[in-house]
Amino acid sequence: MLRRPYFSVLKEGVWADPDRVTRTECVNGYEITGLANAAGIRAALAEGGTVKLNQMEDWHKPSRDLVAELGKRIPAEVKSYVFFTPRQSRGTRPHRDASHVLVVQLAGIKEWRLYATPEFIGAESGLIDVQLDACTHRFTMEPGDLLYLPHGWPHVPHTHDQDSLHLTLTLTEPGPLDLVEALLATFREDNQGLMRQQARMYVEDKAEAVAKALSLHTQAVTDERILTAALSRMRRRIA
Repeated sequence: MLRRPYFSVLKEGVWADPDRVTRTECVNGYEITGLANAAGIRAALAEGGTVKLNQMEDWHKPSRDLVAELGKRIPAEVKSYVFFTPRQSRGTRPHRDASHVLVVQLAGIKEWRLYATPEFIGAESGLIDVQLDACTHRFTMEPGDLLYLPHGWPHVPHTHDQDSLHLTLTLTEPGPLDLVEALLATFREDNQGLMRQQARMYVEDKAEAVAKALSLHTQAVTDERILTAALSRMRRRIA
């Protein structure tokens, strides 16, 4: 019953055709789309495709327990992913992630190349235009090895003569917009009276009242409460 978006298939940064790797099935009288198509996925793997299992904490208890434990210790949105890449293949191209990343090699061997120069390190996620061999770091991970990638460090993994299975944990810290949204959420919680009265106010009076109340709220609310609200909202997201 594995269903998109909880799995995807890609090769060198190109996503597989959904019609090839999914199927539709009638379950209890309801048509369910996006279910994993085992035959299509096996065919994609035979061609060098990588299978990515997304947000495993939503449907895999050991991953959920791990993510929950990390969440108690790290002020970040933690998400878990697993990548299976067949030998002599690359699922992605050189890219950045908009988060800190932990990688645990579970089975097989995988080579990693990093491009840690000011030219390429950045806060936003996305592909980078770089020659594969122009890397600053190059190493191989074996089962049990752990890799930490700082936020925005470009990288690309590649298999050689073995299949590879690795776990990725993304640690996304609240950004400015996440904190602003959290501030507004706490403002809404603390100003229910204003919310109820605003329909009976002239728009000019409403603007003045909101500006005054928001100014008072930003002076009174604690940083810890804003951070907690931001993390709570982020951790409910589905990638």
